[in-house]
Amino acid sequence: MKKILILFTLLISSFLLQAQNIVDSTNHVVDLGQKDMSLVRDLVRLGDSLFYQLHQPDEAFKYYFGAYDYISEEPGINKKIGECYLASITEEKSDGITYLKKALAIEGDTASSDLYFNIATTLHYNALFDEATEYYEKSIKGSDKVEVIEKRIKECIFGKEFYSSPKQHVIIKNLGPLVNSKYADFCPLVDAVEDDLYFTTRRHEFRTDNPDIQTHLWENIYHSHRKDYSHWSSPVPLPNPVNHDHHTATVSISMDGSEMILFRSGDLYISYSQQDTIWSKPKKLPNQINSIFVETSACLNYQMDTLYFVSNDEFSTIGGLDIYMSIKDRNGKWGTARNLGAMINTPYDEEGVALSRDGNTLYFSSRGHDTMGGYDVFKSTKDFQGNWSTPENLGYPINSPYDDVYFMIRSNGRHAYYSSSRQGGYGEKDIYRISILDEDKPLSLDRKEIDFLLLNKDSLQHKKHPTHVDHLKEVKQQTLDATTDLLKTLMLHAQLSSKDSVNQIE
Repeated sequence: MKKILILFTLLISSFLLQAQNIVDSTNHVVDLGQKDMSLVRDLVRLGDSLFYQLHQPDEAFKYYFGAYDYISEEPGINKKIGECYLASITEEKSDGITYLKKALAIEGDTASSDLYFNIATTLHYNALFDEATEYYEKSIKGSDKVEVIEKRIKECIFGKEFYSSPKQHVIIKNLGPLVNSKYADFCPLVDAVEDDLYFTTRRHEFRTDNPDIQTHLWENIYHSHRKDYSHWSSPVPLPNPVNHDHHTATVSISMDGSEMILFRSGDLYISYSQQDTIWSKPKKLPNQINSIFVETSACLNYQMDTLYFVSNDEFSTIGGLDIYMSIKDRNGKWGTARNLGAMINTPYDEEGVALSRDGNTLYFSSRGHDTMGGYDVFKSTKDFQGNWSTPENLGYPINSPYDDVYFMIRSNGRHAYYSSSRQGGYGEKDIYRISILDEDKPLSLDRKEIDFLLLNKDSLQHKKHPTHVDHLKEVKQQTLDATTDLLKTLMLHAQLSSKDSVNQIE
């Protein structure tokens, strides 16, 4: 902590020595007294040091808004506030549009391509794809990131298409403020019966013995137990030897919940369940999988003899993070990893790999392929010759213009968990549960889902939305027809959480 304070002091001192700042470029400041001018300069420079040097936009807000009270008509301060919203982990990115457009109105024809680009990005996050495209096109002139802009325009085209034809009968439920925090909560793992949830978080509650570590930026694994259909216990960090004074993150869990693959220090490790929430000391996976580069995520097939994983191996990657596979031989040794090739991997990043129970459907997130912005979740199916199909975007509302990643499908194929930084969450990234209600297939409900419906039957009927659960009292698991009444019932109980996002096409 002392090192951080010293660094911060040096940064502030260096900024105070600089002669120019945005306050010198506005007539509004000229009318201020010398004391107020000095205060405004200091506020802006403090905000700059936090935002640009320490990368803490949410801390920079208070200083920028302090300066804004004096120089609200200065385009520079409006641009800084708008950029802070785009980089924020606790505020809605879309809230910056007012300040960015105000800066544009003041600057007029002298506005930079970066300002047009930031406005377009904010509109893109708002799913205002047509308007975002207009600003992206205006930002190309004089820009040094033409390739990025052209890709963003394509994302807006895809986004408009996906939003105009959303996937039917999809319920997306935020797991709520007990599981999710104002920080990043991501990469959820659940066991086969959905009793236990493990996930990665950067929340500040976890402490280490090292005072120099900014613990709210440190990744650690937390565990929560499901109490009933819609409620989880308060998450707690896994004890040593799983969490320690380095980044430790969830990657994948076996079907029976006995083995967990973890990320630590750029490599993949495996840990074994011993009892309850006690896990063995993580063991590093062999060199056929881990390399001198970074391996970030992985999953095993049901037979546990094929591993799919993500690496940025510069010797064999198509671009950035790619998906690889390794097969275990009869002696239990992992074979040489093989890149899945250009059908799956792109010049951009692929991340968060997962498999269906039969091993024939690969789920992953990609910044390439036909995305609507950030990471989108895709699926690809394998034919009898082992060839993968062209990846299919899972569409809206599962995907959004934000990052949607670390998708894991349950064995029933009807429920999934993933993390998203979309609007309406509690923090930088939140964990969501997806229910996919296919009209052609009945929805399989587990015991806890049935218990929830039974518990809430009276209140649901009071609202005149009929249920189909009376005959389920004596069974552990039963199939319900995906009728309109059932759909209404499921939507009702999904809406019991104030943060639920329910999406249905009649």
